[in-house]
Amino acid sequence: MRLTFLGAAMTVTGSSYLLETNGLNMLVDCGMFQGSKIIEAFNCRPFPYNPADIDCVLLTHSHIDHSGLLPKLVKEGFKGTIYATKATVELCSIMLPDSAHIQEFDAEIANQKSQRAGKLAAEPLYTVADAQDCLQHFAPVKYNTDLKLNDGVRIRFRDAGHILGSSILEIWATEQGETNKLVFIGDLGQPDQPIIKDPSYIEDVDYLIMKSTYGNRSHDDLDNFAVGRTQIILLPSPPASESRKNTGYTRNHR
Repeated sequence: MRLTFLGAAMTVTGSSYLLETNGLNMLVDCGMFQGSKIIEAFNCRPFPYNPADIDCVLLTHSHIDHSGLLPKLVKEGFKGTIYATKATVELCSIMLPDSAHIQEFDAEIANQKSQRAGKLAAEPLYTVADAQDCLQHFAPVKYNTDLKLNDGVRIRFRDAGHILGSSILEIWATEQGETNKLVFIGDLGQPDQPIIKDPSYIEDVDYLIMKSTYGNRSHDDLDNFAVGRTQIILLPSPPASESRKNTGYTRNHR
């Protein structure tokens, strides 16, 4: 078994890991690098593997720093399956084409400047058509249900409590009669959020892989990304009787 860190190491975006075991080449996430121009330039680098050799992708959730390079992966030869929860699949059907619009717009602006300077035209990282092609590779999976990828690899998606569809990945890999359990956290949510269930408890872990973005600070207030804020805004207000009772409306209406 071999695990390679391809992103979200020494930086907090571009989450991606290559797990090679039992004849399978699996990516956990394929995220876009976001931030300064230096960091975002990483998105234009060739993948450090042949996309056609990747058998499947296990996607923890839809945020672009975890999913944003999937259209590029498909564009450059990936032909496997992208496993994700149903809510993640639905969110990606909105967010990946939207990301593609941004890539096309940025390329158009860059080309306007290039033409004035007599430079070569810029190409978008991927197009809306590439994003639509990518969506054809998605396969929805249920939480808390085992999925057997081959005789030596079994996976399970657990609730991460981060945004709709977000997951913790449990992976059991058996080689030469020995089974190891790997857990990929993705992004972990806080408890007691509207709509979202609390993160699942995971037991019996051999290898734990997680980002430590907020490992040295306390959260006094929720710090949601745009998707997280949207899901709270769309939460319907409780009836007046429920508000007066103060009985934990958000916890009971997920």
